[in-house]
Amino acid sequence: RSADDLANADIVFLGVPWQAPVPDSRIGAAGSNYFGTNLTPSTFRTNSVKYGGYLPELDIDVFERLRLVDYGDVEISNDHATTFDTTGKRVTEIINAGAIPFTLGGNSGPSTYGVLKAVAAAAQGPVAVINFDAHHDNLTGEIDEDDPRLPRWGSTWARRILDLPNVDPSRYTHIGLRGPRNDRDVIQRFLDKGVQRDNIITYWQIARARRQNYEEWIASVVGASIDGADRVWLAVDPDVLDIGESGDFGDEPLGLSVAEVCWGAYEVGKAAGRDRFGGIAFMAMPFDAMRLHWCMLYVFLYAMAGVVASIEGNAAITE
Repeated sequence: RSADDLANADIVFLGVPWQAPVPDSRIGAAGSNYFGTNLTPSTFRTNSVKYGGYLPELDIDVFERLRLVDYGDVEISNDHATTFDTTGKRVTEIINAGAIPFTLGGNSGPSTYGVLKAVAAAAQGPVAVINFDAHHDNLTGEIDEDDPRLPRWGSTWARRILDLPNVDPSRYTHIGLRGPRNDRDVIQRFLDKGVQRDNIITYWQIARARRQNYEEWIASVVGASIDGADRVWLAVDPDVLDIGESGDFGDEPLGLSVAEVCWGAYEVGKAAGRDRFGGIAFMAMPFDAMRLHWCMLYVFLYAMAGVVASIEGNAAITE
């Protein structure tokens, strides 16, 4: 497809099939979200064919209101900088067409920093980031310090995006942080970059919300995070889910349910609306985790249902 094919699109799907070199800490089964991730966009398409856009529980048909176009995949180069540039150009074409980028990787780096760089560059004011992720991904280290044979994007991208022009660290919200693969300094590293402590949400805040009213709580979290933002970018790492949620992929226990992530995505879409929703990005998704692909498609549909609700003035039934 060419940029001409994006005319009248509301949402544009773009695959970012970059497979990162597998670090020593992720050899074996722990590397399932590295091995073969260059195939993930293609298998995600195949696994999504059975779904339409109507959600009876919300009485919203996403594709009746929003036109989706598949823009193919980013061409991956052996030169890492070229891959980032190509990703940014493709995302910019989507934005210039007036559409919402729906991107799917591939490992973090091109599918996160590369995408958000283009989204932020097109914004006219501060960009808020809502990141559903079990892990910090905020180790120190600059891009030009990476060994090109083993770039460290998987462990650094959430910190590096905070230096992008227009990305506002005070509007960065991290939901689902938990577990012993995070180190003692993880929260302080976020604070050092200007992230608000209340925007770093761990398992305990989520557990308390479950005992009260999760739907009201997540709506308040999202609303406070994106208030005053010109654009809102939603990032979802599937490891935010509890280890038992999908059946074919799980990274950590004590995670969110599919329903909780879906509802969070819905609230982001509804609060941002069509004009401020800057994009939704999925990263580090195993290529062969079919049930996980279905779960993430639900997350996407719920985010877009929120956008539709904002357009039509609908409110979902939560009781």
